[in-house]
Amino acid sequence: MRKKIQFVYLKNTKAISLSGRGCSFNCAHCNKHYLEQMEGLDCPLPANIRSLLISGGLKANGKSFILDKKKELLTLKKNGKLKFNSHVGFVDEEDIAQIAEIVDYVSFDFVSDKAVIKKVYKVDKDIAEYIKTYKLLAKKIKVYPHITVGIDEGQIHWEFEAIDILYQLGADRLVLNILIPTPGTDFAKVLPPNLNDVKKVFEYARKVFKKELLILGCMRPGGAYRNAVDVLAVEAGFDRIVQPTPKARGLAKEMGLEIEELNECCVID
Repeated sequence: MRKKIQFVYLKNTKAISLSGRGCSFNCAHCNKHYLEQMEGLDCPLPANIRSLLISGGLKANGKSFILDKKKELLTLKKNGKLKFNSHVGFVDEEDIAQIAEIVDYVSFDFVSDKAVIKKVYKVDKDIAEYIKTYKLLAKKIKVYPHITVGIDEGQIHWEFEAIDILYQLGADRLVLNILIPTPGTDFAKVLPPNLNDVKKVFEYARKVFKKELLILGCMRPGGAYRNAVDVLAVEAGFDRIVQPTPKARGLAKEMGLEIEELNECCVID
């Protein structure tokens, strides 16, 4: 029986955008909104920073700017003794060895439904390409697959299949996020996923990933909804929760769980 839970407070990790506020994509859930909160590669880093989330917009071909900034990133990593977690976009096999020289972890958004991929990312990709990319990345880099629950306009349906596929691929960790209806995006006016359905996904993920690392990531709506989600995650037996709400912390204490605090991005070991 689980006796411990980890709460993550992002004190020692900073998110960096390699593309500034630019992105060639108009993803239905983001539309460049989240890039506005990130500084550039040349920003000053506080002394307490131990790791970076290397993110940013994508080129028209779906690739990130990581390899364009390879020299600068390696210099920064060496001089700052930093660990890098990264969003890598759509990668080709020949890129992966070079990416592995730069980053320590990849946060890989995984979708198992072609129609959802088309609707959200507006690209003609299918599940076979996602599986192939995951397998290639996992050979070289520690990959944390991410599933954004409800990313299909707040509806939940493909997530259970995705959990099964990732487990069958040998994933030993899984991050679950939840769609945030965001102003200025195609999904601005949708409702976040039904909490009862979220509960089913959480419980299913724990059932499938019995002993593996199960994480509630940083992307999820705020307010009363977030309070409810975080409680559901504690009840479902998640191992790690990013920026937990007071109710989640209180419940963990009531359940007698040993609480460990981590201060870097949730994928940093």
